[in-house]
Amino acid sequence: MPSVEWNRRVWSEEHDWRAAGDEWSGSAAHCGQPYEEWKRELEREFIAPHAEAARVLEIAPGHGRWTEHLLEHAKSVALVEINASCLDRCRERFADSNVSYHLTDSCSLAFLPNESIDFVWSFDSFVHMDSDVIQGYLREFARVLAPGGTGVIHHADKPDWSLTIEPLTRRAGRPGRVLQRLVSQRRLRDGGNRSNVSATMVARWAQLAGLRVSRQVDAWGDEGQYTVRKYHDRITEFGKPLATNA
Repeated sequence: MPSVEWNRRVWSEEHDWRAAGDEWSGSAAHCGQPYEEWKRELEREFIAPHAEAARVLEIAPGHGRWTEHLLEHAKSVALVEINASCLDRCRERFADSNVSYHLTDSCSLAFLPNESIDFVWSFDSFVHMDSDVIQGYLREFARVLAPGGTGVIHHADKPDWSLTIEPLTRRAGRPGRVLQRLVSQRRLRDGGNRSNVSATMVARWAQLAGLRVSRQVDAWGDEGQYTVRKYHDRITEFGKPLATNA
């Protein structure tokens, strides 16, 4: 399962960022859609309805693939990264924008006050996070979101039953890893370094944190033509209730 150390090494030292993140066009190709159209429709479906004049928090912006679209709508954007090199690149790209930059080595958002954020966004990041990191972030989202605030995260969605056999397949070495990939992602090769997480788990963790999940989808568009099904992912949309019980 990807760790903080793995994420820092891969995205800070190994990935070449040749197109500032827009090289990740595989999901669009998988569903047979032009990448720019897929990206535009994802922004229209999941960012535009929530980010207008909002105080936005983006987790793991990379080189700003989605930040540029958040800034088209937002009042302000706070970027949180574990990689200093990514924040440096974003500082260069968005120097004249209302953006704040925060380097972290965990899921703590202690630098943000309570109820200071209206919209949380993260794409292509939670798919690589260990379960305890995801749970920690969800607890922090519940704290920093203003009542009525919303969030959208893209994460792995391996079938729950397949995760129950992972301890057994892991003992079988390489053949076990191939079998696990087949049963959890329907892929022989290239599992996308996805975490052992399901949509059910994410929904449960969000609820425990005090958030309400409004939907979990792997496709959107009039005909469901845009998807994140290549690696068996899902997008979860959640909100902080306007009022909570004392």
